[in-house]
Amino acid sequence: MNIIRRIIILAAIGSTLAACTQQQGAHIRATEEGFELTVDGNPVFIKGIGGTNRPDIAVANGANACRTWGGSIDEIAATTAMAAQHGMYVMQGIWLPKEAEKYADEEFKEQMRTFCRDAAERFKDDPNLLIWGIGNEVELSGNNGSTVWSFIDELSTIIKSIDKRHLTSTVIAHNPNALDSIARYAPSLDVIGINSYGPINEVKSMVAESDYKGPYIITEWGPTGWWETGKTSWDAPIEQSSEEKRKVYEARYNNAILGDPRCLGSFVFLWGQKEERTPTWFSMFVEGNVEGLPLKGEKTPSVEAMQRVWTGEEPQQHAPVVTDITIDGKTAAESPEAGHGKPFSACVTAQDNDGDTLQYVWEILHEATVLGFGGSYEPRPERYGEVITTTEPRAEFTIDEAGNYRVYVYVLDGTGYASTINCPVRIN
Repeated sequence: MNIIRRIIILAAIGSTLAACTQQQGAHIRATEEGFELTVDGNPVFIKGIGGTNRPDIAVANGANACRTWGGSIDEIAATTAMAAQHGMYVMQGIWLPKEAEKYADEEFKEQMRTFCRDAAERFKDDPNLLIWGIGNEVELSGNNGSTVWSFIDELSTIIKSIDKRHLTSTVIAHNPNALDSIARYAPSLDVIGINSYGPINEVKSMVAESDYKGPYIITEWGPTGWWETGKTSWDAPIEQSSEEKRKVYEARYNNAILGDPRCLGSFVFLWGQKEERTPTWFSMFVEGNVEGLPLKGEKTPSVEAMQRVWTGEEPQQHAPVVTDITIDGKTAAESPEAGHGKPFSACVTAQDNDGDTLQYVWEILHEATVLGFGGSYEPRPERYGEVITTTEPRAEFTIDEAGNYRVYVYVLDGTGYASTINCPVRIN
């Protein structure tokens, strides 16, 4: 009897240990409605930021993860160390080119195989690494056949043969054809990342109608993109005000990201600052080290929005509310113009709901002409004249050179927020 009891106890212990072993690391399980992500047996919904900038603010506002687009072994080590310090998970990118000819280059492909083996071996036990993101929007150059996706599947298989703790993924643009191709040619991937801006509310139906049957993450989202907005008569894209963006961030998070049980969470873009058509379009923080521009990397209202949706609580401090800008009484949609050497006035509509005193920083930049592709590098456009600061929501300018320009205003409340708006203007 004692022997039988001992066998039963040992069997129970063995079953428990096996269950614990299976729970270690990241796993995705199907539910009645969709999918659930767990890490070491605990449910996790990704509240992520795009980039590794300002992790302290991100965590304080409710974030639990960050995403990168690539990096060397040393850079990955630095990212995971930062994540450990702040208690965050990492979706680590493995950068792949968009040029189709690269996927016929055996030397390049072997380099990537070696890198994936080395990275998987180095970080296979890292508790802060969550997902390997193999490639970002590689289909943008028309790479949507078996060659590219089969290679990504090969890299995924290499990683999974070494690293049993972490998930593998690839990231696509808002592209139903790419979803179908991945379902056919890259079955080893655990989850798909989807970048979507204006049509983000259509992602749920796009995934449901595709051949892909697994879970997904919204890996980039934010304001309406420059390719999706209205334009002036000279084709300058019209950027949303920071107040419009705040409303968009909150609505898109609540409706799209929380609205589909197949979605495991998101990474908001961009938790930092970048130049893409303008210095402010996708930037959730303003610039901080531009000569002559008295900004210190202040938060925009988009950061306030994420704090609200991540925590479910109302922030104690709010950004200024900026709703409109006109040049000689015309909005951007009315394509304002002025004569060279003739003064024109710019007026902004702004208020602060916390009663803070507002300051207005004005800058004129040439319209961007050196443009990137797929989010690649763009230089900051050249400034015209000097930056001016006012205590009133208006300023007067004169531009002596004909061309296309953009008038920017940053509205500061002295509490660490900066609200933004800009208006294109053509000088005849």
